[in-house]
Amino acid sequence: MGPEQPYSTRSDTELILAARSDPAAFEALFDRHAATLRQWLYSRTRDAASAQDLLAETFAQAWRSRRSFKGSEPHAGGAWLYGIARHLVGHHHRRGRVETAGRRRLGMAIGQDEDGGIERALARIDADRLTGAVREAFQTLSEDQRRAIGYRIFDERSYEDVALALDCTPATARTRVFRGLSALRAALERGAAR
Repeated sequence: MGPEQPYSTRSDTELILAARSDPAAFEALFDRHAATLRQWLYSRTRDAASAQDLLAETFAQAWRSRRSFKGSEPHAGGAWLYGIARHLVGHHHRRGRVETAGRRRLGMAIGQDEDGGIERALARIDADRLTGAVREAFQTLSEDQRRAIGYRIFDERSYEDVALALDCTPATARTRVFRGLSALRAALERGAAR
């Protein structure tokens, strides 16, 4: 593979290997696979917005890990790309089940597509959506936990987005959401025992 070889004649594997030092090679890989990968993602999620988000995340992860790609067969690059997408779809479905269960436990409506910042999320915690006990329990959480839960559960942001909003790492964002939900559950159980 020489520098004069056009991108269109290179294999997926060659494009990924070239992308280590040539971003245009990665762009050619994107152009080659984006449309069919988006369709594949849509077939797995049945949601155009989710498919688009997963497509972007697939290529973002591929870009970040392009230097660790070990494939040598011509089609290994495409298989690697779809493997990343398959992993993300699995995570998407698991996260959706966890968040839906959490919303049910909190007495929240499920399947609403609302947007807005933390103020809007906190404003939505009212008598129409949550019981007084949940509102009281929510107020016992630390500000960081309330904000993390607001961004993650109410606004349905990714942990990466939550981390950016809270100026922390995604791992810290996950921890704040987990601990906040655990504390919320404990507070509700204490309230129910009264």
